[in-house]
Amino acid sequence: MSARADRATAHAADLDEARDERYANPFAPPDETEAAAQARPRSLFGEILDWMLAPLLLLWPMSLAVTYLVAKSIANGPFDRALETDAYVLARQIHPVNGVAELTLPDSTRDFLRADNVDSVFYQVLGTRGELVGGERDMPLPHEEDRPQPGLVEFRDDVLRGNDIRVAYTTVEFPQTPGAQPVLVQVAETLDKRSQLANDIIKGVILPQFVILPLAILLVWFGLSRGLAPLHALQAHSARAVRTTCRRSRRAARRRKSSRS
Repeated sequence: MSARADRATAHAADLDEARDERYANPFAPPDETEAAAQARPRSLFGEILDWMLAPLLLLWPMSLAVTYLVAKSIANGPFDRALETDAYVLARQIHPVNGVAELTLPDSTRDFLRADNVDSVFYQVLGTRGELVGGERDMPLPHEEDRPQPGLVEFRDDVLRGNDIRVAYTTVEFPQTPGAQPVLVQVAETLDKRSQLANDIIKGVILPQFVILPLAILLVWFGLSRGLAPLHALQAHSARAVRTTCRRSRRAARRRKSSRS
């Protein structure tokens, strides 16, 4: 009888020891035997950090794309104004001679159109009958419905000889020849200067982000760790309280078993 009681007592002690090990820290991650049946719960700190940083990391590539588009728009502004001036200067050199457009380019105007050591500059003047008056013969033409009113300059992107170009174009009307087609004036340039300026703008905006983004992540991590410190303290206090309760329960169970035996 005593041997059976000793075995029961030893078995109860083993169960108590296993329970003690299991509930020593109720907030500890599950052991390997429970990992297969239940996924390991993630910490509150990790969840909050993920939900705060994931949108930030998604927004960063979007900000790069928006920055690129804005940089291209900013880069086009001053060069478009210069191209518009070239188109106006060229249009002023067109005069009607016996009802036919004639282009007179002084040396100063010709040098003004060609004075560029980065981009290639092209121009074209088509007369009242669509004949080539001056400039590049193979320059692409705008659609008929896109031709601007006389004195107004429009812009478009096009391709000439495999190169991307920006075109400023306008028309010149001869009141002395009613019914005649307005003269088409086009001035174009390649996009090297624009690309260089856009790249400089992008570098000036993006490079500081490589410093600001890691700093922002560090500040978020520091703020979360400090903000969750009271919760961690409460977690530790709860764990101590559970361990104390478990120890008292074991002692009470042992006393009851001792009194029964």
